[in-house]
Amino acid sequence: MVIPRLFHLLLVIWCAFTSARDPYDLSIRQDPKGPLGVRLDYSLATTWPTALDPKRKTTRNWLWSSHLTFNSPVSAIPDAQLWQMAFDAYNEIQDDMDLYKIVQAKNKPNAMTVLAFGNEIILASSQKGSSSFSYQFAGTEVLRTLQICQILWRETGTGGTESRHRRDGKCGEVMAAHLYYTIHNAALTEQKATVGTVIWNRDENKLEQADPCGDPEKDVWGCNLFTREKGLIELDIKITPEAYDLSTMAGGLSIKDQIQLCTS
Repeated sequence: MVIPRLFHLLLVIWCAFTSARDPYDLSIRQDPKGPLGVRLDYSLATTWPTALDPKRKTTRNWLWSSHLTFNSPVSAIPDAQLWQMAFDAYNEIQDDMDLYKIVQAKNKPNAMTVLAFGNEIILASSQKGSSSFSYQFAGTEVLRTLQICQILWRETGTGGTESRHRRDGKCGEVMAAHLYYTIHNAALTEQKATVGTVIWNRDENKLEQADPCGDPEKDVWGCNLFTREKGLIELDIKITPEAYDLSTMAGGLSIKDQIQLCTS
């Protein structure tokens, strides 16, 4: 009886140890493989909310993004092509995850957002991880907007309840706004920006266009209030995506880089 009990105890300890470890390799920042340049936000993954300890594979926070600058205003890009760009950007995530040996499905974002304004396009996934950057990184314009939305919902919502963003501010729309304010001082409301999000539908096992989250009938708010507060123009989810050419759209792609959340 002693040996089975000892074996069971060792098995429990081993399971607890392995479950606390999150397999990945963040030893170096990898170059993206896809044409849109979607890549891991290395600064977020390795520094926030605590610095990465190479000896301990603890849970990190994950975000994938890209920043494209064109020679002409992106308002000339058809909505159908923006939708296709969102689909393509989401599909670039997996290749980048493979570069870092990120294998657990829980770490893969469920959404990708395209935010188009001026001569720029920001592509941002939803955030994965145990912490909410939107609510825990103090003093940001995005947090201020989320707090305003929370007050508005309490005062005008169907249930008059005190609640936060339904997905804790981790959606692609919110993360794209964070990236915008990382390099821009002008209010996003002044940009007449267009936004669209694709999400992974687990029930149907497919990627699909989606309206901003939030359901007033269920007394929950989300990106439906956030996008409205930021004056974002939502892409129609009924539009059929259309192929595009980065070399010719909006005068051609000029710069492909990344905005990282946690760089000075």
